[in-house]
Amino acid sequence: MLVALFIWLPPIVGMFSLDGTILGLPILFVYFFAGWAILIVLCAVLTRALRSAAQIERK
Repeated sequence: MLVALFIWLPPIVGMFSLDGTILGLPILFVYFFAGWAILIVLCAVLTRALRSAAQIERK
């Protein structure tokens, strides 16, 4: 997915390389793991949509 390429480009990642924490974790770590989780959800949604489209095509 191209979304992963864009959210992890060095200039974008650099914007989140800040001092500070969210729930005791550095902001950069939260950015990486939140992005990773969002990409997993997007892949699951896309897979479900493609699977249902393929089943409709078979009928």
